[in-house]
Amino acid sequence: MSNLQENFATAQAASVYTPTQLHLWRAETVRSRCGEVFERACAGELLAYDYRAERVEAAADYVMAVILENYPDLNIPPHSRWRHFSCGGVDRWSPIADGAGDLNELKMRATELTMISVLLDAGAGADWRYVESASGLTLSRSEGLGAASVALYAQGALCSAGMPFRVDADGLRRLTTAQLAACFQVSERNPLIGLQERVTLLRRLGDVVASAPGVFGGEGRLGALALYLEAAGVARGAGVAGGLSVDFAFRELLKLLSGVWPVRNSELGALGDVWAYPGVGANEPGAGLIPFHKLSQWMMYSLTEAWRIAGMEVIEVDTLTALAEYRNGGLLLDMGVLAPKDPAFAATEYEPGAPEVVELRAMTVTVVDQLAAHLNAQLRERGVALTMSQILEGGTWSAGRKLAFARSQSGAPPIRYRADGTLF
Repeated sequence: MSNLQENFATAQAASVYTPTQLHLWRAETVRSRCGEVFERACAGELLAYDYRAERVEAAADYVMAVILENYPDLNIPPHSRWRHFSCGGVDRWSPIADGAGDLNELKMRATELTMISVLLDAGAGADWRYVESASGLTLSRSEGLGAASVALYAQGALCSAGMPFRVDADGLRRLTTAQLAACFQVSERNPLIGLQERVTLLRRLGDVVASAPGVFGGEGRLGALALYLEAAGVARGAGVAGGLSVDFAFRELLKLLSGVWPVRNSELGALGDVWAYPGVGANEPGAGLIPFHKLSQWMMYSLTEAWRIAGMEVIEVDTLTALAEYRNGGLLLDMGVLAPKDPAFAATEYEPGAPEVVELRAMTVTVVDQLAAHLNAQLRERGVALTMSQILEGGTWSAGRKLAFARSQSGAPPIRYRADGTLF
């Protein structure tokens, strides 16, 4: 047994998780709980929406049109943070990769860049802009956050020794709001939603890294997670037969990151992106709760690509679900698949745990699965089968964004909810 495999066994033995946590930290539980909400929708029993099943086919046709417009050859890249690392036609990864020196360092750099960039990727707001000095590009939203996160990584601001392209526990814990604001060019005239919350997330990540030397090594190097999971997968039989299992890696990721997320229920402890919805999950651990793990799944989709770029084999990529966020969900609202019951819906700002938000997110997961089936049925005659990651990238996310900008110059989603950078 290798040292990393021994570290895995030690870390697992020292970990104590509740049955509720372990059950809710599974992609299959996301799908099953969201499926229960869908059953209510079919019965006309949603609290906040009317479900119009007859509009699903039209939504699928619209998504297909967007896919063919963007990718006429159907060569669609995966839905991943890595799309933003090359936005504007700029290759921001090669300078990082070129100095790696060996394969393990390459894996660690790809992992670190991905993780810190995803944690910084909560909604930026419509007013924030980032001017990239090297390219002269002015970027906004996810593209701007992606480019800014590369700059943060290159500055060495997340390393205790100030070294570029390295993230460690002390570096994360020492990050200040002023440092992040300066790198991301935040000011009164250029506001970024949830600036302090982003800093808090990275500091909490530093605490997690420092508390798990069996995973991140004595130096507390964030990127060591890749080497740990690769070895742990072999130790558990989840890294054989072709590569590291995404299902296994995702469950381990949720365990390790449980200390990063805000605790919303002191009795249940840290669960992450999990919300109350009465009646679901009867006779199961965590009854009455729906997990989405949007940001964690976005991280896992992105890590999957990062690891492949760095030479790791990854399997079971379709374990993950559609991302329950405002572009995929906005598609359902703008296409009329869901019709709000409240006449004041468009003018109301909802709390993250409100039925309007929870039901929309649950329906997003299930209806996008349906759209995927529709799309692949149409593409079967071409001999093409798209993964969920490709459908999100080429289709539903892009279609939701296109509809938003057609409806509003700012590209605002069709639902308003209170976002503070910690909604996952």
